[in-house]
Amino acid sequence: MLRLQHLAVMYHGTIAAVQGVSLEVPERGVVALLGANGAGKSTILRAITGLLPLHGGRIVQGSITFEDQHIENRDATQIVRLGIAQVLEGRRLFAELTVDENLRAGAFAVRDAAAIRRSYDRVLDLFPVLRERRQSAAGYLSGGEQQMLAIGRGLMANPKLLLLDEPSLGLAPIMIQQISAIIAEISASGTAVLLVEQNAQMALSLASYGYVLETGKVALAKPAAELLRDETVRTFYLGLHEGTDRANYGMLRERRPERTWSL
Repeated sequence: MLRLQHLAVMYHGTIAAVQGVSLEVPERGVVALLGANGAGKSTILRAITGLLPLHGGRIVQGSITFEDQHIENRDATQIVRLGIAQVLEGRRLFAELTVDENLRAGAFAVRDAAAIRRSYDRVLDLFPVLRERRQSAAGYLSGGEQQMLAIGRGLMANPKLLLLDEPSLGLAPIMIQQISAIIAEISASGTAVLLVEQNAQMALSLASYGYVLETGKVALAKPAAELLRDETVRTFYLGLHEGTDRANYGMLRERRPERTWSL
């Protein structure tokens, strides 16, 4: 469904944030994108959704195709209408608007009233608590409820591909479990998901395939189950085998694959 080939991104003409990244997302799948702060994860999402110019960034090399259409030069509204929606890190809700108003704002690019109603009903079925809080201001919701609303607002665009940027950020463990179950349900219902997460355990438990970024480059690309067993990933992303020498972290760069996942 989505393919990035040798993507390179620069900010303000001088800062190389992403260098030669290639990755793929299949239909109906969940793909995890892992990496430390500053690795380039959010930059990749901005490149996909056409938001780079708002941050002083631009694509300087490579291509992005969605359902065989090149989208690297499309604006954000066109990309939403093609079927890609992003849930930004930090939720970015309209705090003074109600839950209902925030959800309807997510459907700004949808012209079909019946489709908006179906999406609205789907969101409230996924998040029953939002049905109860429809007339509450978003700013008064709990952190978990705000994350549900942010995901629901993304789903209002009826996307074929949903990009999630750190959905577990700042949430209690029990709420992370609930959000994980919802992401699995979204995927099972036919919406593909590209999941950016620092919570590697959560992301790899949901995903079928994963990519690990290091300083703007793909350091590892494997099926998620293999990444969960990978000693380097277990040490530096899952917090296991704490006695391992941190010098081994350089192994990620050395073991970078020559090819990305082939569908």
